Amino acid sequence: MKRYLALVIASVFALFCLTGCLEGETVPEEKNLEVLTPLNGSTLEKKHNIEESFDFITTYNTGDYDLNRWRITDSKVINMTAKISNVPEGATVLIEHVHIDMSLKSTNPQLDGLSQDNMDDSYHGTSQDGFYISEKYEYQNKFAVEGFSKDLIDGWMFAVGSYGAGSISQERLTERTLVEYGDVYANKMQVVYDILVKYEGEEYYHVVSILDEFLIPVEYEYESE
Repeated sequence: MKRYLALVIASVFALFCLTGCLEGETVPEEKNLEVLTPLNGSTLEKKHNIEESFDFITTYNTGDYDLNRWRITDSKVINMTAKISNVPEGATVLIEHVHIDMSLKSTNPQLDGLSQDNMDDSYHGTSQDGFYISEKYEYQNKFAVEGFSKDLIDGWMFAVGSYGAGSISQERLTERTLVEYGDVYANKMQVVYDILVKYEGEEYYHVVSILDEFLIPVEYEYESE
């Protein structure tokens, strides 16, 4: 019995120490990633050199959605393209799979990295092994980002609930509480492309994985009470 009580006391003490540490902990802002901003026409272009053989070029933009008013809780669409250039003669390039994640960036450790939405795209036919791309034909996609997603709601409820550190006192999930009390300053978008490449004379494809990641700053202003 004494041993059981000692174990319970030790567990409670450890939980208290953990939550106490989290209350004073902050995460530094991420400064090294590119940023999707209106200053470059609201379109971000990224270029990757593949095996010193050709270039894989991707673009991202928000269409009619005003980046000057980017809000976490808005539902919006991000337009994506991928194309190749300087391809060696006889080479074939396919996009086998695309995985996209949208998450929060915050100085609050309970919200930093919290998933908001994600998407996967693969070729579902049987006639080929992926989406064919060339200098003439580009890959196009639209990532519809859900504002009040289940992941966001569940993560927020954890942060403000009894399982979190209790450092956030405002329980209602709004854009203001995310920014003012949750210290959220951006969305982070990560895209992984699995590319199949086969050069002239080769029998089989091999895989090259490309990662794009960038920030989209939150542009919500609130009046301090």
